[in-house]
Amino acid sequence: MNYTFIGDIHSAADDLEVLLQAQDIQGSRLIFLGDYIDGVSTRTGTHTTDSLEPLKVLDIVMDRVRHYEDVALLGNHDDFWLQTAYGDDLSYQTWRLNGGANTWRQLGIHSNSPIIVTDALNQQPLARYTKFLAQLPLSWSTASLLAVHAGIDWNFPVDQQVRDDMMWIRDDYYFDKTKNFHPNKIGRIMVTGHTPVQSIKNDGYGFLKMQADPQDTPRYLIDAGSRSGAANGGIFALTLSETGDVLAKNWVIKQQLLDGNLPHLYD
Repeated sequence: MNYTFIGDIHSAADDLEVLLQAQDIQGSRLIFLGDYIDGVSTRTGTHTTDSLEPLKVLDIVMDRVRHYEDVALLGNHDDFWLQTAYGDDLSYQTWRLNGGANTWRQLGIHSNSPIIVTDALNQQPLARYTKFLAQLPLSWSTASLLAVHAGIDWNFPVDQQVRDDMMWIRDDYYFDKTKNFHPNKIGRIMVTGHTPVQSIKNDGYGFLKMQADPQDTPRYLIDAGSRSGAANGGIFALTLSETGDVLAKNWVIKQQLLDGNLPHLYD
């Protein structure tokens, strides 16, 4: 079986619908890397305004999981929703400052009151989404592959990772103390999202291949900046074989399906 890993979506239902029609991914099992909600509607340096449809994205992902046996991982933004529904005030405050206030309006919640927001997330029509998010795993793996939303702490085995690192870690996962790419200590190909590639290396590519040296087992970062404000922000899909061979790269920007092997820069 082949596997297609799909990076952060952030409410871009229109781009996701286009991506799912890509010929290269048909018949492969989809692994969504999390962050289905939140996002911004504007792009740096442009007059483009994008739609934000968090519930439509969740509906699409839920359908894929339930009817196609695809996999959806929990991202940190999705966890904002979940922990706020559980009544955690810190998560509510963090979410409010990181896209939540806008997302609540898109969910039909017209208040910033934590009590009202929490109550709405636990009642229909939103309760079914809360229930779905609550059962999402933090990782997915085979003998050759490992996918998590953010990354892992290299100081601990995979089975001893803490929840926050798997959803939040950044530089300590990417780089060593000399700011070179950290060696892959687990020997499995890893695929992650969480950090837009444009914030690390803005060269027009929608993915970042990380290797400490040519013999190092590769890691792929495929958050292509969907609804992040990046001018070329979009959703990236990386298709791998069971042994980790790269079979296809697809990238959707502004509802256009593009060759993910090539750079795409927008002025």
